[in-house]
Amino acid sequence: MVKQIKTSELENQLSDIDKFSDYIEKNDDILISDTKLSEHLQKLIEETGCRKADIIKHTNLNRAYVYQIFEGRKIPSRDKLISIAIGMGLDFEQLQKLLKYAGLRPLYARDLRDAAIIFSVKKGFSFNETNCALYDQGLKILE
Repeated sequence: MVKQIKTSELENQLSDIDKFSDYIEKNDDILISDTKLSEHLQKLIEETGCRKADIIKHTNLNRAYVYQIFEGRKIPSRDKLISIAIGMGLDFEQLQKLLKYAGLRPLYARDLRDAAIIFSVKKGFSFNETNCALYDQGLKILE
């Protein structure tokens, strides 16, 4: 599990260090780099043991489109990336980090639709169960 450190604490560390490399060494496992989204997705596949075919099976996404995302030829929308994350069975923290890697807005608990997605992810809902939860609340389902 990734250690939880507040951003303000990281900012304080940056004020207190003499060498930037010390900061990187201390926080390497939680820092977000400019790694390409496709590389980060590949790393997640390796970590989870998930297969691309399984992701496609667990979402309503087009097979060719998903492969293009993983190859770095397509940049997914926020909803499509959330769908991929749910299809991979990512936990909430992994999903948030994935959205940040893509330069997309993380899920925000004050946003009703995002809150429903957060709830679904934290409960381990499948893609279809997540869409049912959204639909039941009159919210836009994931694509």
